[in-house]
Amino acid sequence: MRKGVFAVAVVAACTVCPLCCVGDDNAVTAGYGFGIFNLDPKYGKLRGDGRYYYFYQITYAREKALVKNLYLLMEPFVAYVDDPRSGLEAGMTMSLKYYFGKDYKNSFFATLGTGAAYTTIAFEEQGTHFLFILQGGIGYRWNNYFIENRFRHFSNGGFERPNRSVNANIVNIGMHF
Repeated sequence: MRKGVFAVAVVAACTVCPLCCVGDDNAVTAGYGFGIFNLDPKYGKLRGDGRYYYFYQITYAREKALVKNLYLLMEPFVAYVDDPRSGLEAGMTMSLKYYFGKDYKNSFFATLGTGAAYTTIAFEEQGTHFLFILQGGIGYRWNNYFIENRFRHFSNGGFERPNRSVNANIVNIGMHF
């Protein structure tokens, strides 16, 4: 019980924190995710027992320029999991985002980062509901709109057993404001 309360408190604090920071750019995204590169070679599946992993995600993002073309990206998110069971995921990621073009408003970009999440889904692959995130993605920004494909890896960091990965591909579309 105390681990669950601690996990919710950490996720809530991480979610509120970037809202107090001054960002150069704000964005909202809507995404669709599915399991990939798990123990089952078929897209969408977690393991060979027929369980799929599909979810819909909404993200608020803040970008802060660090140096030319390199930004700090903070993203609190919430996701509705449709399969293997209905549930919610909420968390926060912090990434570095690099724009490849001279004009970042019309450019390809890459992201790489880490974070934490709490899920109501009792994944057989994980011994806890509090998970760590490693992620990376590529995308294209056109003026105030963008599309991105991102790979996300869930793990409990070895704090509980079992600790088999839950990997997903997420396709995001978004708008800067």
